Amino acid sequence: MFLHEFIYEMKCVLRQKDELFWVLIFPIILGSMFFFAFGKINENTENFHTIPVAVCVEEGADSHPLKDILELLSKEGDTPLLELVYTDWEDAARQLGENTVRGIFKLDQNVSLSCAPLEQSGQNSSLSIEQSILESILREYQTNSSAISDIAKTHPERLKNVLSLLEEDAEYGTKLELSSGNMDSLIQYYFNLIAMACLFTSFAGSQIAIKSQANLSPLGAKKCISPNGKFISVTAQLLSCLITQFFCVAVNILYLFFVLKIEFGASLPWILLTSFIGCIMGIGFGFFIGSIGKVSEASKTGIMISSSLLCCFLSGLMIGNMRPLIESACPVINDVNPAVLISDSFLTLNIYGASPRYAANLAGLLIYTLIFVTAGCLMVRRKTYASL
Repeated sequence: MFLHEFIYEMKCVLRQKDELFWVLIFPIILGSMFFFAFGKINENTENFHTIPVAVCVEEGADSHPLKDILELLSKEGDTPLLELVYTDWEDAARQLGENTVRGIFKLDQNVSLSCAPLEQSGQNSSLSIEQSILESILREYQTNSSAISDIAKTHPERLKNVLSLLEEDAEYGTKLELSSGNMDSLIQYYFNLIAMACLFTSFAGSQIAIKSQANLSPLGAKKCISPNGKFISVTAQLLSCLITQFFCVAVNILYLFFVLKIEFGASLPWILLTSFIGCIMGIGFGFFIGSIGKVSEASKTGIMISSSLLCCFLSGLMIGNMRPLIESACPVINDVNPAVLISDSFLTLNIYGASPRYAANLAGLLIYTLIFVTAGCLMVRRKTYASL
């Protein structure tokens, strides 16, 4: 009985061409537009290379401890962290303006670091990362400067060992900055694109509830007098809907991976797992909206379209810096936005891997699913119709 119902519902879902368009075709079109508008972001995501930096040593600072640290960072390994250019302040400022160097270390009594504004560097993500590395070197030195000075005065023979430890800390910080993930800021648009596709599965989810209501569809009227229980019918519809909708989202992901060559920074199985849970949540949301009584089908569709697009807008699909703006103004919006939970899961996989933050995002999506499906089942189950 269940198998027959499942096969029937699978055929019905595959006949819904408009729903398949929004989950399968539209994300591919939009992803292709992103690709041609932004360029191949893999080409913009450069492998790490030595950072050129100018060093201005003021009079009397030839033996400055930071100079020794910079020297070590410029000599160790096949690809040194830094390439030092010793010059005066005027020439260093000129090279910084020409983007020949990424920063200027000025060594005197008060150590300082000067970097070009990001607006001047065109908001290039690799330059931003390089500046962050230089800032972390200075911050690490300032944190340990007093200890370094004491060791240089009392035990100069141990200074090299201390500087080596600081070098290891700096290299460790560099590895954190330059993780194996894709650090291009444009990757967030593709993350939000998949989140949108997951939310668009709500259209198919709503049809499950609508087809179970006698006052909204002839098929719903037939099901009300069918010998099959509502639980079997709804379960078969949910399962068939999940399989077809996830297949459509998976095709989108495979298209981005293998056709457009977008580097997500995480293995494909993790990306598919996240999308699968996102589809479950999207279908559950649509099922909940479709189960609301005394609301027309057109109104329910309008609610799903407006809510899905609003969530995607707030997560940064249309405006890239929208999510950081909301995070600074009202972070609770990001905490409850399902589109943010999905896109942030991809971002977390990209940078940190399967971390507790990633698990928390998936847990939030599953909680949403449980709430939506439970509420939807209760509303569908309790509906009764007058016998005329």
